[in-house]
Amino acid sequence: MNLSQNMKNELTNEINFVVKKMRDTSSPVEKLYFFSALYAITQRIINFEYDPEVTFIHQVLQHVYNTVNSRITMITTGQQAQVGIPDNLFTSLENSLAELVFNIEKGTKIYPQLQTMVNLAYSTTGNGYYLYLKGMLKV
Repeated sequence: MNLSQNMKNELTNEINFVVKKMRDTSSPVEKLYFFSALYAITQRIINFEYDPEVTFIHQVLQHVYNTVNSRITMITTGQQAQVGIPDNLFTSLENSLAELVFNIEKGTKIYPQLQTMVNLAYSTTGNGYYLYLKGMLKV
């Protein structure tokens, strides 16, 4: 990641704040609300210091938000109550975000955490949840 130390600090501080706020609430809607701040901070950083890796993070986070938000909206509005979300979805997401911070700070690969987040999002889709129930998709 080719960012100034200041921008890296902005990114990691924001992720740490979001993880703390997500862990402080049990509401999936509130957890997702805090999570949404992450693709916003990456967008702002991209506008100041463009970096393809930050763009990749932004795209993944926005996709994860949109996918999980879609399922939660369907559940809360009664459109598809029979298909849920994995019990530990948000705990796994929070842990992946904390690992992402660690790897950004150390300058190591961030791909594994982003891959985990995409799989977590996939577990909230119809087929993904089915695979989760079968034990094929781990959360």
